[in-house]
Amino acid sequence: MEFHNQALDKQNILLETLGFEGLVALDYEGHILALNNQAKSLLPFDKIAHKKLHEALTFYSKEGQHPIHPNELSFNKTLETGAVQRDIIYGITTEDNTLIWLSFSSKLIPDRPDIHMLISIQDVSPLVNENKKLLDSKQELQLLITSLDDIVFEVTKEGVFKNYWTSEPDLLFYEPEEFLNKNIVDLFPSEMTEKTLPFINKALTYNKVYHMEFPSPFDTHKGRWFKLKIKPIHSTKDRVAVVVSDISQKIKSLEKIRYNQHKFNQAFHFSGLGISLTDTQGYCLDANNMLSKILGFSQEELSCTNFFDYIHPDDINNDYLQRQRLLKGEMDSFTLEKRYRHQLGHYVWCSVTTSVVHNQSNEVSFFIVQLQDISECKKNLEILERQKKEIEIVKIDLETKVRQLEEFNHIVAHNLREPVSNIHMLIDELKDENRKEVNKEYFKLLKSSNNSLTDTLQELSEILEISQNRNIEKVNCHFPTIFKKVYDQFLAEIYSKKVILTTDFEIEYLQYPRIYLESIIYNLLSNALKYTVPRVQPQIHIRTYLQNNSTLLSIQDNGIGIDLPKFKSQIFMFRKVFHRGFDSKGLGLFITRYQIESLGGKIDVISKPNNGTTFLVNFLENN
Repeated sequence: MEFHNQALDKQNILLETLGFEGLVALDYEGHILALNNQAKSLLPFDKIAHKKLHEALTFYSKEGQHPIHPNELSFNKTLETGAVQRDIIYGITTEDNTLIWLSFSSKLIPDRPDIHMLISIQDVSPLVNENKKLLDSKQELQLLITSLDDIVFEVTKEGVFKNYWTSEPDLLFYEPEEFLNKNIVDLFPSEMTEKTLPFINKALTYNKVYHMEFPSPFDTHKGRWFKLKIKPIHSTKDRVAVVVSDISQKIKSLEKIRYNQHKFNQAFHFSGLGISLTDTQGYCLDANNMLSKILGFSQEELSCTNFFDYIHPDDINNDYLQRQRLLKGEMDSFTLEKRYRHQLGHYVWCSVTTSVVHNQSNEVSFFIVQLQDISECKKNLEILERQKKEIEIVKIDLETKVRQLEEFNHIVAHNLREPVSNIHMLIDELKDENRKEVNKEYFKLLKSSNNSLTDTLQELSEILEISQNRNIEKVNCHFPTIFKKVYDQFLAEIYSKKVILTTDFEIEYLQYPRIYLESIIYNLLSNALKYTVPRVQPQIHIRTYLQNNSTLLSIQDNGIGIDLPKFKSQIFMFRKVFHRGFDSKGLGLFITRYQIESLGGKIDVISKPNNGTTFLVNFLENN
């Protein structure tokens, strides 16, 4: 099929029917018969020649830019129904894949045998693109208005409302038809309009923005607060934008803040505790009068004080560690007892509670430090503790005395009864006997009983003297010196038994009665030398050391030992002997225990048969 450009020669008919721009002539089936030059510039001629127009190209809708089915195209509907279609916009793609927008109008030509339908095409891309920008701007504006919690009014310089925008219609004091084209003077109380109208004029005159806050003048919005922002509209010279914002929540928050600040100030300045606000370095930001009273510094002195300079050296490390935990968010607060140096130089005991305040960025702004002076409590506790120790000492002393009295009662009942009974019996026998030989024997027995009674009374006298002599003078005893003196007394026995004797005096000095300390070492060393194992070289180790703030003396040997399960309760009793065949009266350990206990000390023993013995003396003098 050839194009018949003659079909387009009769311009009058075409202009009267469809106007002009690009013109396309179609036959009964929709094949393209001819195009004018404008149409060729708008349509890709090489792609559509000899083809049906509605099938030759892909057409896109203006709304969603999606492809349109050929049967849905306006000019195809004209072919099928004969209905005229005007200014229907479709998009097509160019060779560089650019989308252009064309307006199509179609109409049948019934009086032309060579042309069945004529299509007029106009390039409306600029118009469509501009409309799209306007629609996008309108949508953005609508989104902006929707996102605002405010009302925006357009108001003339006389105060007449001309327009409004809002996403919160509930904020309006009136329905739109009640305030549009009405003057503010007719709508609001005079006390409000007397301020608003001058601001409108000033905003226009000086090209500035003015603000004012006011409570709702109407019962419908009772209790709510609003803020007016009046600013000139630069595209006009006689109108302003009045932005109304609901600031009720802000006002409530400010009131709450003011109330909390008032409460804090009252608690801060009139508290019975010393309170300071300190920065993270320990410098005082603010302090109340009670803190000045506790530490003795004036407000001016405290204002330039770093509290770390006044904390007792022994308390700084723990306080620092706890503050670091606060800074890391590991806890909300901590309480500890520490000492502050008073302005007069002495230290004040305080119970200190420290908490932290964060800013909006959750960073630490400062510490709140609360101090309670507990110096008097500490003093009372020390007095109570001292009294408790004194009572404990008295208790121990009384218990010791009771035990000693019981022992004396036992000694008197047993150790004195026998010689006294013997004396009475012998006296009775002497009365009835006249033979000299027999009387002479009775006198020998009488003398033996008397000597035994005398010895026992002498021993008891010594023990009583020890228990009653509590004020005996204490001197600074030198262990090595005293040991050397005792050692010299046993020198012959030590050499004869080839004793290996070692010492370790970790504690060299002790405040103690010299005569008692010599006696204690003498008796314990005597025991170690006496109860040795035959054919075993004796080994004795003497040591002094500190344990639980008390001085201890230990004398350890490898002798025959003691059966403690059998004899432990009798070891330090009067005249108790556990090994036969040794020259022993059972008096040394008894006296040693009395000497130690009379001055508040203790003695204990560790031993096993044939495995040696260790005597432990706890002098308790440091307690």
